Amino acid sequence: MAELDHGFKVVAHSSGRQMCRLRKLVPQVWEPIGDTLQTTERLADRAFRAEVKGERFCVYFEAYSSWRPEYRWNIQTKSALLSEREQVPTLTLLFFLRPDGYVPMRGTFRQVARGRPTQQTWWREICLWLEKPKAWWEQVPGLMALLPLCNHGRGPEEVVSHAAQRITAVVTDVVERGSLLTTLGIFGNMQYPGLNAFDLIGREHMRDNAFYQRILAEGRVEEKRLSILEALETRFGEGASAEFREALEAIADAARLSELHREAIKCRGVGGFRRALQTPQT
Repeated sequence: MAELDHGFKVVAHSSGRQMCRLRKLVPQVWEPIGDTLQTTERLADRAFRAEVKGERFCVYFEAYSSWRPEYRWNIQTKSALLSEREQVPTLTLLFFLRPDGYVPMRGTFRQVARGRPTQQTWWREICLWLEKPKAWWEQVPGLMALLPLCNHGRGPEEVVSHAAQRITAVVTDVVERGSLLTTLGIFGNMQYPGLNAFDLIGREHMRDNAFYQRILAEGRVEEKRLSILEALETRFGEGASAEFREALEAIADAARLSELHREAIKCRGVGGFRRALQTPQT
């Protein structure tokens, strides 16, 4: 989900240096690569230049809400691109948000051809559901945004409220605070689907934040898609909604979806809706 990826970028940008402490790494020099990274936009806000006792390297963060083995190739490619660009080693920290599909990988991925090794990548894994918060986390707003996913020992409402209070207390910049609270709401809802984390945090604290507004807009678009599918299924059966699900997923324009919703309600048959969907927009 795009909001999970963006939310983790917010966390890494805000607190990447402190988050390295989860694996006993304390960089003395820390510099975001961010917009200067031309190799691939996918690394923006998750790649940093670091230095410890004069040793220079890159730190690259990646996060997964579910895991598939083929992701290892992507990790290997990205870390190699960073090293090529910066001409230094890349230390990769993998954050697993949930245990879905996760299997321990011993922190490495190795290629062998004709009995001889060709490439190998190493990383450090952070399984958040196993991480128990430490006292120093209270001063790290990025870790507070991730707190609902950790082994925190609190109830759902308590952990979200506590994390929101700490973020509000530590972060003075209004824009950054709103983005972190939005991220907390996303991860809180992911961990506790029955909990409306945004209401618990207080929507007034995020109302003017661009990230929060984007989440609201995406939610409205998704609601429109579901309304179209519901109308088609109610009128023409389950097969009708299944036929158009993929095509509707590709449409992000709210006005176009509203138009198709009206068509789904009034069309005489599935063919009429199919023609409306295929009609080019002027």
